[in-house]
Amino acid sequence: MNDDDTDLRTTGSSDTRHRAPGLVLLGIAALSVAAWGLAGGPDLPSAGDLGWIAVATGLVIGLLLIVTGARSSRRR
Repeated sequence: MNDDDTDLRTTGSSDTRHRAPGLVLLGIAALSVAAWGLAGGPDLPSAGDLGWIAVATGLVIGLLLIVTGARSSRRR
């Protein structure tokens, strides 16, 4: 082994205390889709309800972005 291999191993290690919230959400979404498939793919709500679900999801994501942006600007 040369020094380049050693450098790659030490710099490639990640901090185990840091968890990526985006990956957690993607994992939960993947598990939800898997559970939905195993349950036989229950019927989706009507198209009118799906529109309101999309609006509510967008509202929640927008509020989260505003809150997290305000929180990070106060730290400075």
